[in-house]
Amino acid sequence: MNKKLLALAVAAALIPAAAMADSGNVKISGGLHMSVDSLDDGMNRETNIASNSSWIKFSGDEALGNGLKAIWQLDTQIGMGNTSNDGNNTWANRNSFIGLSGNFGTTILGRHDTPLKLVGRKADLFGDQIGDSRNLITVGGIGDLRPDNVIAYISPTMGGFHGAIAYVTNNDANFTEANSTKATSALGIYENGPVMLGLGYEVHNVAGTSADPKQWRLVGGYNFGDVKLVALYQKADDLGAVDSADRKVWGLGAAYKMGAATIKGQYYNAGDLNSVNNTGAKMYALGVDYSLSKRTTTYVAYARTNNDDNTQSFTAFGGGHGDNPATAAAGENSTGFSLGMKHSF
Repeated sequence: MNKKLLALAVAAALIPAAAMADSGNVKISGGLHMSVDSLDDGMNRETNIASNSSWIKFSGDEALGNGLKAIWQLDTQIGMGNTSNDGNNTWANRNSFIGLSGNFGTTILGRHDTPLKLVGRKADLFGDQIGDSRNLITVGGIGDLRPDNVIAYISPTMGGFHGAIAYVTNNDANFTEANSTKATSALGIYENGPVMLGLGYEVHNVAGTSADPKQWRLVGGYNFGDVKLVALYQKADDLGAVDSADRKVWGLGAAYKMGAATIKGQYYNAGDLNSVNNTGAKMYALGVDYSLSKRTTTYVAYARTNNDDNTQSFTAFGGGHGDNPATAAAGENSTGFSLGMKHSF
């Protein structure tokens, strides 16, 4: 009798495992990133706790035969300690898609970072912290987007090079052409040994105007072992769908690894908005990361953004950082000091 009960228990335990096998490979991963920040917007200083683009992701694939796989991903931002930072409680509000992958490359449908955004991430040493390069390079609503309604193709990597192209379809729910905005974004990235080079381009087709915002972005990097150097240059035209509203931005960064510690810094410079004087900004960021393990890192960081007299467009603590107050008035500067911890699983 006991043997029969044991056999039934084993069979019951194996049924869920068999069901899971039928569903393909499923992976749960995530990143938790919290910091304590002292932030000054030029008029007031406050101490905040920030959840800096913390996320949880479910992903998987299913072998379809002949080297072809179905792939999927559901990626959701979570606001730890402050639900206002959790993407308005929207499920799968980060890169989330379904697609096919094989020898030909990968195609996806869903929500995803544009190729131009992905190029910029390659050169940022302060991603999702104060001092994030997006404080200056994200201008006029173009350049660092994660749009809905994306169809994208990513090529295989050949000789260190891969490319990607994405098209964003009509985002007007009523299918009204007069209200639609479409976009095309592409990249090419070469990574081989210590060398990294990337080029991205994006254009938005805005209904009702002949001024279509567009942007070029070039990044490069070189790793000397313990020393890493990165650089970025971009040119944006017709920002905000305004004819001749153009701006150039460039930046440099360096990191030096000493055991478990990495000392890093970066500088970004946003030029004037075309012919309007004193509308640019400069950002400085310094920090030290300390690895407690392969998955856990603590850090300290300082960032400052100096706005020119006729602008308040730029801050030191935007980008993927959890808190994003605007600079108080034109010409005011913003500064931030941050103590943070990151853990991945």
